[in-house]
Amino acid sequence: MEDAQPPINDLRNLFEEAKAKSEFDFVLNLINYRGISSSNLNSNLHEWFDAIEFYKRLYNELEGKEKTRMGLQIYSTFFENSDFYNIIGNLCRIKLGYKGSSYLFWKTKKYERLLGIGEKQDFLMELLADSEKQHLIDFYEQNHFKEIRNSFFHSAYSIDEGRYVMHDSDPINLDGVLIHSFDLDEFFYPKLNNVIDLFDIFKKLYFQYFNSYKKDVVVMGMFPNPCEVTILGSEEGLKGFRIKNAVNFFGKWHDSGIWFDEEYGFWAGHNINMNLARIEDIEIDEQLRRYETKANITKNDLEFFNLVDKIKERNNPQEIRRATLLLLKFGDVRKDKMDVEENEYKKRSFPKIILPYYRKAIEIGAHIFKDLEQFKKTVAELEKQL
Repeated sequence: MEDAQPPINDLRNLFEEAKAKSEFDFVLNLINYRGISSSNLNSNLHEWFDAIEFYKRLYNELEGKEKTRMGLQIYSTFFENSDFYNIIGNLCRIKLGYKGSSYLFWKTKKYERLLGIGEKQDFLMELLADSEKQHLIDFYEQNHFKEIRNSFFHSAYSIDEGRYVMHDSDPINLDGVLIHSFDLDEFFYPKLNNVIDLFDIFKKLYFQYFNSYKKDVVVMGMFPNPCEVTILGSEEGLKGFRIKNAVNFFGKWHDSGIWFDEEYGFWAGHNINMNLARIEDIEIDEQLRRYETKANITKNDLEFFNLVDKIKERNNPQEIRRATLLLLKFGDVRKDKMDVEENEYKKRSFPKIILPYYRKAIEIGAHIFKDLEQFKKTVAELEKQL
């Protein structure tokens, strides 16, 4: 893939734009700190890098069916990694002027399990759309097919004479045509090459920025209040950050931050008061504000409904009111489009995309409606059209 190709440019620009918006939050995203651990155990990102490089080496050495199997391993492993999605999602949030998060989605009763590939991507799509990274969206839509991963990892496939056949698997939908097999040279290998190219540039950009901090850099950051932050650099690259005299214990001031302990060889946080409830307050408020500034949800509403589910579980009256108003706003956008649609066939498809918003608004915020019964009649009329 040439540098001029759009998905690579989108990814490169996303790194640059996030750093320019808030270098401190950008560095937090690179560190990706989850708790005390060695460099390679702080996240699954480094194992993902190493594993795919190993698979690539085997792929280049093998031929025939063995090469195909290793290509399928690369393809499937690339799309699985959670921290890859988290980092891309945080770059989008930072570019848009918000804080990053340790997770791409809220853990609720609905999502206590690990997410599937499609769900991870669904949570990411609206962030990419808000960040105007359409070419990265196109990359996923044109190159990822969950049916390939599912059939391969479940050994529900066969390979012969240059074709891949899926067994006991859902078919791939290609522009409305359902297929259970495909030509490897024409269909699979071009997508695999795109995957390898995007992996290579992501890995290159990640280490390029991580290793660029050869000396300390002083920036302004929010932690959570405005403060002066020293980003710690070294010959080996980024070593963390330090906030001078941030906390006072028994009359003595101490530094706060996260930095790599050279003596013991691990990352550790120092003198940080982790108020998890307050972190949730901040992140939910930022997500609500992001959706309040949007005229519509354009690519995928899974992230939005995940936010609504989290707000419902928290049962904060102000958050519930804001979420209900958003549900009504986005539902009304779809209802207005239905009302002016002249094509009867298209018109009949609208109720099923309007009702999830209206039903959820009644479910969580019935008490804020001025005329709930009239609104229920509107919902009932839409349900008749299903």
